[in-house]
Amino acid sequence: MRDELVYLGQEIVSHKSVIAQGVLHYQEQRYSDQLRISGVNMEQVTEWRMQLIEMLGESLYEDEGESFQKIREWTGKVGKVALEKGLPLNESLKTLSVFRTAIWDIFTEQLHDNQISATLMLQVNKGINPLLDEIAYLLNEIFRTQQKDQLALIHTAMDELSAPIVPVAEKIAILPLIGDIDTHRASSVMETALKKSSELQLDYLFIDISGVAIMDTMVSHNIYQIVNALKMMGVQSVLTGIRPEVAHTLGNLGITFEDLKTSASLKKALEDIGFTHYEVVLPV
Repeated sequence: MRDELVYLGQEIVSHKSVIAQGVLHYQEQRYSDQLRISGVNMEQVTEWRMQLIEMLGESLYEDEGESFQKIREWTGKVGKVALEKGLPLNESLKTLSVFRTAIWDIFTEQLHDNQISATLMLQVNKGINPLLDEIAYLLNEIFRTQQKDQLALIHTAMDELSAPIVPVAEKIAILPLIGDIDTHRASSVMETALKKSSELQLDYLFIDISGVAIMDTMVSHNIYQIVNALKMMGVQSVLTGIRPEVAHTLGNLGITFEDLKTSASLKKALEDIGFTHYEVVLPV
């Protein structure tokens, strides 16, 4: 059995160019079009496929650990290009399956004449299939990691947009809050407020809540946490924009902001610390 596996492995290696052409023949036209549109050099694609076929053939008579290491290195290199060129994961995985068909095509005559037994075929598949499965797993991980990183960037950008710190003068800035303030967003707002307050060396941060849709016990608690965290940094927080209907709701809930500095409007709060606006004359 060992000698037969070595023979088949060497045959696969020596026919790698033919097998690579077989893979090209069997792959779906849609994937061929995607490869062409992506701008991937087809000669390079063929070279990568011959490398893979050679590794699959060698796996029948080489050390298993060495074979898997080669596969991981190959997948890392090819997977990176697939990401950069925007090739779809599902089509790449589907193409892996045709390697088996293309490999067995070179043994058509021997299979027809029963020169290759079912037991030997089973042993060949037992050696090759785990490597193809490993490639599928690694490609999936590469694409999943990229998607995770992209989502993290999107969430970071959204968090920053949800808590814009607007400097209006030296050591003075405004934090307008709009929409719902849930626990996740409150945490993001706090992180952004602390970071920007430190960078801008703020003395005052005016938190305007005129755009907050709902003000209840949870939202009030979240705002308290943000204000207290800023206070520990030496930043004076002033809460502005409490609408009449919000004040009424808070009163019914027994929620007050007695220990926080508040102001009816942002304009009034700025004037209270001596910040005044100057008349701007627009050109006619």
